[in-house]
Amino acid sequence: MKRILLLVICALLLGTGFTVCVGAEDDIDFFNVDYADQIGSDAGIASGYYYLYPKCAPKRVAAIADGSKKDGANAHIYKYSGADKQLFYIGANGDGTYTLKNKRSGKVLEAKDGGTSNKTNVQQGTYDEEAHQKWFITKKGKYYVFQNAASKKVMTVKGSKNANKANLYLYSYTASSGQKFTLKAKGGKTIVRKYKVSARKWDDTRDYDILTNIVGAVESGGQVYGNRNYAAYEGPYSNSPNEVTITIGWAQYYGVEAQKLVQNIYKKNPTKFKKIDTKKKVIKALKKDWVATHYNPSATVKKLIIKLIQTDIGKQCQDELFKSYMVGFVDDCKKKYTDNAWAIHMYCQIRHLGGPTAADRIFRRCKGDYTLDSIMASLKSDQSDGASSYQVGDSVFWSRHVKCCEFLEKYAM
Repeated sequence: MKRILLLVICALLLGTGFTVCVGAEDDIDFFNVDYADQIGSDAGIASGYYYLYPKCAPKRVAAIADGSKKDGANAHIYKYSGADKQLFYIGANGDGTYTLKNKRSGKVLEAKDGGTSNKTNVQQGTYDEEAHQKWFITKKGKYYVFQNAASKKVMTVKGSKNANKANLYLYSYTASSGQKFTLKAKGGKTIVRKYKVSARKWDDTRDYDILTNIVGAVESGGQVYGNRNYAAYEGPYSNSPNEVTITIGWAQYYGVEAQKLVQNIYKKNPTKFKKIDTKKKVIKALKKDWVATHYNPSATVKKLIIKLIQTDIGKQCQDELFKSYMVGFVDDCKKKYTDNAWAIHMYCQIRHLGGPTAADRIFRRCKGDYTLDSIMASLKSDQSDGASSYQVGDSVFWSRHVKCCEFLEKYAM
């Protein structure tokens, strides 16, 4: 998973071993979805059925033409009747995007033929997890904007006309009234996502495993609980102009920590290490300062390092190194804030992403309320504080935190 450091001046985070930028968040991750042109932060919509009322036509709602159940059926606006063809299930995908599934047809709103240009038609189709079938939902005042994940164009009422059958298509965001929608949930359900609450205290016997599965998923495992890529490798400058040497392992160890991981593998079983590193090229490299020398392994040495870190011993060392840091993080959270298990999980993954300063900022804002709702609200404050766009709570990392909450609700009860 890609990472970026915010400032040119970087140092090591004392006492933790994670890379930290002076005066900024430590390590920054990018996920599968490209957020480069996203117009705003995730609105945090609760999954459920909604009617979509355009600002330009407040008595009309988005609908599927003629209530069709066919792929390619057109999307337009029509006078509200409460019919199923006007009702859409908004569901979170876990990557910062949502799908809009029509209740009558069971099909989702999408860009026609995956088009990315202005005036691409909005229609329905069978969901196959394509980007053009996914939408960012951004809050603009009291209204919501639907931005297609593939094109970054937004759903727009053609001509902003207050008329039946006015077409829905994609267009660059202009903040027009035809691009803003009011959401009304069926049955009066809340629009804002509310998370479950747990009073369970941290339990070493189970929570370190859960934490490993969560952080592994959001770091290198494609946001799939329990997945982690032990063979992960990123060369110098591939993640950021400031990352001057390699990043390796499922927890994305950079620089000195990458070097420490390889050293630990050697110490645990030097005989097996030498059987792989027969010409001692990696052993010689361990005598260098990888950050100071901007160490960039040759293609041959790169293969050796990848082979070493995914051996059984390499995997064990990765897990042990990660837990050694997490033990300190857990203790810090207990001493400073709370022994609530879910809050500690959030603290650890936030600190792993952004360092101690970021974690303390988020938790101090909670003012003693360490529920998931409170922590997420504190994270979201990063999106409106006027600081860098790459703080731990900013839009580019929002899907990470959402996914962590989902994992806690599912696996950490």
